[in-house]
Amino acid sequence: MSAMIETANLGKCYRIYNHPFHRVREALKLGKNLHREFWALKNIYLHISRGASFGIIGPNGAGKSTFLKLLSGITQPTEGTLTVNGTVASILELGAGFHHDFTGRSNVYLNCALQGYTHEDTNRILPEIIEFAELHDFIDQPVRMYSTGMYLRLAFSVATAVDPDILVVDEALSVGDEYFRNKCLDRMNEFKAKGKTILIVSHDLATIRHFCTHVALFDQGNLLAAGSPEEILDQYLEMAHKNRILHADQRSGSSTSPRWGTGEVQVEQVYMRDANGQTTDVFDTNSPITITANFRVHRPVKGVVFGFLIFRSDGTYVNGSNHYWHDTPQIFHFENDGEIGQIQCEITRFPLLPGHYYITSCCYNNLEGFPQAVDHWERALTFTISERMTGQHGVIAMDTAWNLQRQMNR
Repeated sequence: MSAMIETANLGKCYRIYNHPFHRVREALKLGKNLHREFWALKNIYLHISRGASFGIIGPNGAGKSTFLKLLSGITQPTEGTLTVNGTVASILELGAGFHHDFTGRSNVYLNCALQGYTHEDTNRILPEIIEFAELHDFIDQPVRMYSTGMYLRLAFSVATAVDPDILVVDEALSVGDEYFRNKCLDRMNEFKAKGKTILIVSHDLATIRHFCTHVALFDQGNLLAAGSPEEILDQYLEMAHKNRILHADQRSGSSTSPRWGTGEVQVEQVYMRDANGQTTDVFDTNSPITITANFRVHRPVKGVVFGFLIFRSDGTYVNGSNHYWHDTPQIFHFENDGEIGQIQCEITRFPLLPGHYYITSCCYNNLEGFPQAVDHWERALTFTISERMTGQHGVIAMDTAWNLQRQMNR
């Protein structure tokens, strides 16, 4: 598939000066160099195909935003090559590309002109921009009066109205309310359906998992990996929790799923049983099931809560349950090293529709403050709901009753 974006040995270096005057002295060649180099990006090789929805993740300072600025033409690379085949519209940090003293309307004309639109072209799409941004009463006010949400709405409206070949979004959706965030995602799905190329930087891993077809992981200016969302998100979770990863001798089985925690309690096995008490990984819709976790205590700990999170195979969050958020809350204390036990969750009617799912096992310390992971085990178990039930779509089976009432007009 043809590349919309391709980089080879791409790098961006900034000069760091300890004093503003050092920059002047160096420019006038008055003595030795007074800067130190900071490589925000180094040796980046990427191939992004036409129509890809490409996510970029990584910790703060990884180089994600620098890469998008290079792609958008805001800054130039220090080394390597960057090839972009198509027009680019970017939504970077809030206010970028806007003049604070101009009105919203003037900024629309300014940004459209930068995209090569004539005044007449902008007149044609202006009503659509105002309508999508829902800024009818504020479009003629200076944007310095806008809230962050209003900035976002206008920036996103302009960027998508100019119909670019490549749309670049850098954490912009994180500042909007839920209503406009969903509106933006709907617009991005429309772009995706048209075969547009979309790059999105986000710390919202659920959005990356659902929306993106490919993901790249950056850290300290380096490209660590690129591939499928599941593979790269696993690697990122391992990296993000590396200081709390359970040691290899504490892991159970040969699972390579991300796992972290303080380790006082270790879940050794998670399995499911059907109505007959048989261990299996295939169930019928609406059948009763029991989820069991076998655990071992390594060190005394108080305030332990066990829970299970259920996801569809594409990452859709289905349900989360634990014995603390319950009609009869329970919390457990373990005082003896070497103690072993089981925690069971019985579900009398498992209403999932046919498909593939997985369970994440959670063991947290909820004694005080924010819950801390004792043993968090991503994708501890996978299972399947059989195809025996047909006639409904989605995730959850619902009991329905239909009634038609008719009468003749006289």
